[in-house]
Amino acid sequence: MTGQLNEISRREKVAYGCGDLSSNLMWGLTSAYLMFYYTDIYGIPAASVAWILLIARVFDAFCDPAIGWVVDRKGGLFIRPLIRNLAIPLGIADFFCFLPLPLSPTGKILWAGGTYIIFGAVYSCINTPYGALAPMMTKSARERVDLNSFRMMGCQVGQFCIAALTIPAITWLGGGSSIAHRQRGITIFVLLLSCVGIVLWRMVSTNCVARYPTTPAHHDIRKTLRLLFKNRLWLICNTIVFQQFIVIAALYGFAIYYVKCVLGGTDALGGAILTLASVCSFTGASFCPMSSRRFGIMKTAFAATVVQGLAYVAMLVCGVWLPGFLIAFVALALGQGLMSPISYVFLAAAIDNGRAVDGTGAAGLAYSINTLISKVSMGVTGFVLALCLSYGRYDATSLVLSRSTAAWVTAGFVILPLVSVIIQYGLLLLWKSVRGTENELLVTSL
Repeated sequence: MTGQLNEISRREKVAYGCGDLSSNLMWGLTSAYLMFYYTDIYGIPAASVAWILLIARVFDAFCDPAIGWVVDRKGGLFIRPLIRNLAIPLGIADFFCFLPLPLSPTGKILWAGGTYIIFGAVYSCINTPYGALAPMMTKSARERVDLNSFRMMGCQVGQFCIAALTIPAITWLGGGSSIAHRQRGITIFVLLLSCVGIVLWRMVSTNCVARYPTTPAHHDIRKTLRLLFKNRLWLICNTIVFQQFIVIAALYGFAIYYVKCVLGGTDALGGAILTLASVCSFTGASFCPMSSRRFGIMKTAFAATVVQGLAYVAMLVCGVWLPGFLIAFVALALGQGLMSPISYVFLAAAIDNGRAVDGTGAAGLAYSINTLISKVSMGVTGFVLALCLSYGRYDATSLVLSRSTAAWVTAGFVILPLVSVIIQYGLLLLWKSVRGTENELLVTSL
């Protein structure tokens, strides 16, 4: 372990967490409610929603390597001005993404896809440098755990606000529960969120200090990519992230459908379930530093993965029994929150390891590809989940939903992420195995 202990003040850690808080007031709304907005408020067919989610995510995901390449060429001191300058464009793009213009069915699809692509592209250009900023703020593994825990707590606070406020705010701000009222309500709500998000991003650019900024590097991008893809730990970490975001996308993007179609609940109950998820995930993330120090990062990661897997199995066993589902859901969200900061620590360690072994200093590109992986994962998962709705013949206006709909929703909300959690466990075993053969730096970091 290198670097001074406690070199980052609590204020600076909180400021760094404001970045993910802002992200989840904007991006988190798309993760939890964009599919619901498209199908139940804007009236786009589920099959069309599937393609919008896939194409938009894959398209703007490739903005991440581009901005990562720019950060590497400009150096780490470029990050804070970039975040400050992109805060307002991100807020505007978020507002347009949820602006329900009165268009034809085809026009709605084009507007939804176009605005989602633009929002995702701008988000890439601010969030990727934000992620690369953390290892430039400290070289201490302990401080990095703390920093990313504050980041994840900011993430969970944002998710809590979105989960707790969205459904009530749409109805209250819109003045009713009709489609027209809901459309007006979500427009006002997203406008308010965008304004708050802009202020929070400005706090990041003002308070977070890059003590160990990367120097401008003019890499041969082909050579750099070859070196990155030879970094086994970096490859394993990216694969873990891909699987982890399948779980996150299903948990927050499909919970409301599971509540409606399997448990027979209302939109309000779905919002309450998402609120519960945010509280539990926040709790799990806040316990991560303590657990990592007492039991070690690897043991904490294994425990979090096992808890998630058992929770999904319990959901299958409980079926429509609401108390059993709630217990399993709490365990699932706690495990997911506990695991959430660790993947970023893995990524920092993998990049440090690559730098020590082959001299690769392309932190921006390495982080950007990691962000690309998370977006592709969410895009593919969103596509699969929307297809589950389409194959299950989901109808937002129907008061009675079929068993086929319930079965397809269960497949998307439980079976798909359960498989992903099992794969994550295997990847953690592989990480542990490879770690023993890599540079000593990683042993001291993890």
